Amino acid sequence: MALRLADGTTIRDLRRPPQGMRHRVLFGVEERSGREVAAKIELIPGALEPERLTLEWLTSQGGPAPRLLAAGLLAQAGEHPGALCLVTERVAGTAPTSAEGWARLGVALARLSRVPWEGSGLPVLDHAEFLRLHERRVEELGEAMGSDFRATLPAPPRAYVDSPLTLSHGDPGPGNFLDDGAEGSIIDWEDAVVAPLGLDLGRARFIALLGAGPEGYAARDQATRAAAVTAGFLDESRRRRNGQAGQ
Repeated sequence: MALRLADGTTIRDLRRPPQGMRHRVLFGVEERSGREVAAKIELIPGALEPERLTLEWLTSQGGPAPRLLAAGLLAQAGEHPGALCLVTERVAGTAPTSAEGWARLGVALARLSRVPWEGSGLPVLDHAEFLRLHERRVEELGEAMGSDFRATLPAPPRAYVDSPLTLSHGDPGPGNFLDDGAEGSIIDWEDAVVAPLGLDLGRARFIALLGAGPEGYAARDQATRAAAVTAGFLDESRRRRNGQAGQ
């Protein structure tokens, strides 16, 4: 069994890792280079376009993500003909389970602010638009939870309007970070946007406290994990500010 893109890129020795149902991910070997790769096949038309844009940009900027090696439609002969397929380098790592791993996730998310976003082509949510979107989603959550659910959003802090816009992953949970004990890699960029700094930290804390994760992920020590990802993010942000101040 092999995958073949319309441009001739061919992936052999395919293996199916544990995964969700939104898209199909396969591991294999790229025929020409012999390197280990991951291939992500779009099952919902149009859903992978943000990820393609983001991976192209991060690859060109040296960002904390697997390098995009090929992107194109699958050949008509084979599985899912005509579907978009993204081929990236295969990187080591597993979902973080320790406080140290969650801290490394926080560091990786903070380092996204080093990547310039102008010219990326990603959707931009300025401060007012992001706040409107957030308020609407909280309202929708309340409607879905029923009349017993009440959510009151605090007023944005004064510093909110001065927070810089930055490239944001959008869904920074443990299933989207491959912890290798070093810098790790952030994967699955379908929800990437440009938004005020802090979006990823807030969502990572929420996911940690919720105990959500990939299939088989053990929900434990939620408060410790939330504190760890916060500490990693803030420590890296302080190091960056202090480094800039010393330049």
